[in-house]
Amino acid sequence: MILRNGYLGAVPNDASERGAAFAKLLRDARKRAGLTQREVIEGSGISKTTYIRWEGGYAERPDPDQVRLVCKFLRIDPRQAAVALGYLTPEDITLGGEPGRKLDPAILEVIEALEDPQVSDSEKREWIRYLMYLRQQAQPANGGDRRAG
Repeated sequence: MILRNGYLGAVPNDASERGAAFAKLLRDARKRAGLTQREVIEGSGISKTTYIRWEGGYAERPDPDQVRLVCKFLRIDPRQAAVALGYLTPEDITLGGEPGRKLDPAILEVIEALEDPQVSDSEKREWIRYLMYLRQQAQPANGGDRRAG
């Protein structure tokens, strides 16, 4: 989930801005995954014409089912597509059930790295183990700040 590259910024105002934001979202995800347009088309099952138009910035009223298919294939959070297409605002999106909760950019960077298909699964597991270790080390041994009383 990449939340900091402008996809969850201001909601695009007109069709050309929405098309450009959606095109950037698709292009960036495809390039990060090291895929060609043809591989995305074949892997997602959407038509060549549709995908080429979307990546070219022409996404007037795209079919929601097709958007979900391409998002799933490219590992894009569909909420990012909804913001890029102007259907949602960043404020409409909640994280962890808390309205308006924003994640620290460093945390978003870690999430991006953990979702990067070029990082091996074993390396991701090692990073997660290390983060969990650090979390455990930061917790007080007595279970918190509670005082016996």
